[in-house]
Amino acid sequence: MKQTPPWRRLLITGLSGLIISPLAQALDTRCQLQYPVVLSHNWSMQRICKTPVSAKGTPCEQFEDFERYCADKATHPDGSRWCKLWQVPDDEADLPPRDRNVADPGLTRQLRGHYRYFSRPIVDRLSQTCGNRVYIADKPPYATNAVRARSLRGTVLQALRETGASRVILIGLSQGVQDARYMSAVLPVDDADPQGPRMSSRVAAVVSLSGEDGGAEAASLQLDAIYLSTLGRWSDQAKAYGDWNDTDVDAGLWKRSGDPDGPRALIEGCRGSDECAIGTVDQRYRWYLRSVTDITTAYMRPDLTQRLGVLGPMWTSLRQFIGKTERHWEEVVPPRLEAASTGVRYFSYAAGLRQWSDGLEFPEVYWAITLTAGMNDGFVSVDRQRFQRLGMASEHIRTLSGQHGGSGYHHMFFSGRNDALFAPLPGLREGPPYQGGSADFFQQLAIDLRQRGL
Repeated sequence: MKQTPPWRRLLITGLSGLIISPLAQALDTRCQLQYPVVLSHNWSMQRICKTPVSAKGTPCEQFEDFERYCADKATHPDGSRWCKLWQVPDDEADLPPRDRNVADPGLTRQLRGHYRYFSRPIVDRLSQTCGNRVYIADKPPYATNAVRARSLRGTVLQALRETGASRVILIGLSQGVQDARYMSAVLPVDDADPQGPRMSSRVAAVVSLSGEDGGAEAASLQLDAIYLSTLGRWSDQAKAYGDWNDTDVDAGLWKRSGDPDGPRALIEGCRGSDECAIGTVDQRYRWYLRSVTDITTAYMRPDLTQRLGVLGPMWTSLRQFIGKTERHWEEVVPPRLEAASTGVRYFSYAAGLRQWSDGLEFPEVYWAITLTAGMNDGFVSVDRQRFQRLGMASEHIRTLSGQHGGSGYHHMFFSGRNDALFAPLPGLREGPPYQGGSADFFQQLAIDLRQRGL
């Protein structure tokens, strides 16, 4: 680690001879970037203990971070530990998904029992160790790329306003990458001036972590499951099979204080649109389907038949039900909007599992993707995580898969969750310089970007 030079120590401590602060001692300028960092989070939210047991019957107490995430500890008569209440500690409560609505204090929600989109160690490593200004978007967990992109724009403009910087570096995880790309390529800085400056002029780089450049096979399988379970009747949400759960979707919406049964708001700063009046299960179900559709392979990287517009009944009926006008990503984000001439640079990292691990959910999805598309991270094949657009100023930097004998890296490793499950054990991880945990990875990511002129 690079040492702080004497003149800087003197500047920090002044003439009083006070001890140097831990922050000054820890500062590693190798990962200090030119621009503030904005983190753009993944699709959905995850409860800390989603069910009493894991996919293979292992109690949460055996694979969750019990000391950190158990707020009410107890012991069974046989001496085994038991958690009465799973929730994030106070030092993570301010990280998204937050309970506090920064745009409207009258709106609230209760999400202390859910993981943060990016963990405190990741944020601290980028900010306290590297000295970067770090902002985290708090977008709707279930919404289209377009809606989430508008929410992300608010965070980017806040970062620019508070730091005085000319651009930001966007680091996206999963759907957070599509949000970042949509915002950069399509949105103006100000909706009141649609022909004015574009958000691409405010973005130095988009960094993809397990991003679905070609769509997520897991999302496509989810829509297949719903289509089959409803016998093609998309409106029959009561029979929809798979990840759809109204309780989980409803938890991510904002409720008006004192009116818990009233209309919900999708985004923090609602302004009278239908995104601010979600009151029924049917409305929430449609938003859920819209969000899943936007990350499918058919939408992000369609095959030749789909590209020519010869669409099957499933896709056509789905688009009609959710009110989707465009068929594919490139209809709203054509390649020219992401060309090298825009000045935005694109970098990607991927993750891949070598084998399934106890405690992880949906093994059938992992094996289905493995059989059809090869190595994947549990949700997306490695091939579809890499930028493959001609004309983009893009570089694929690294695919994390670990050493032979290890489990490899899961999609959610990049969020900082449960390294013991979502990344190989020490000794089975990547070789230098990516051999550590999630926070170590983000520090190395920042070093990679600095080496590339950022």
